[in-house]
Amino acid sequence: MPKKISREDEQTFIDAFVEGHNAGNATAVAKEMGYKSAKTMGAYLKNKYSEEIRKRNEDRISSASVSAISVLKDLMFNSEQDSVKFNSAKLVMELGGYSSQSINLNVEKGQNKSDEELIEELQALATKIPGLNNKLMGIQEETKAENVDTPDKGSTMDEKRLTH
Repeated sequence: MPKKISREDEQTFIDAFVEGHNAGNATAVAKEMGYKSAKTMGAYLKNKYSEEIRKRNEDRISSASVSAISVLKDLMFNSEQDSVKFNSAKLVMELGGYSSQSINLNVEKGQNKSDEELIEELQALATKIPGLNNKLMGIQEETKAENVDTPDKGSTMDEKRLTH
């Protein structure tokens, strides 16, 4: 007659399966616990407690995600390699639900606006975002200073808008 499994042994299995050195390997966990038919018992316990195992794994992922985001943020701002900064920023955007398609769609919406519409939109943003108006004034002053320093010889560049 097979021995009855105690709730304590079952909890030990769940703990080892989720976080032990044999995590994810039901047979190895059951063998480590001393079950003779480790493959059968491991599969049985894994299936019996699949919901609890899933919940524990979700909790572990959720708690680790805070650290992962901190690491990505650190890489994005402090890495010396531009490719690392770019890939970190790209991953953060993707995880935030922004794909290259949705970003391109937002950019395309602005391409058909007149200069007056774009100025109105910028002025509306300047009232909503603290400090933006001061930055815009600073840019305007720098632009005026650059235009005064260099004589206007007429533009030789094509003045069409840049599109992607």
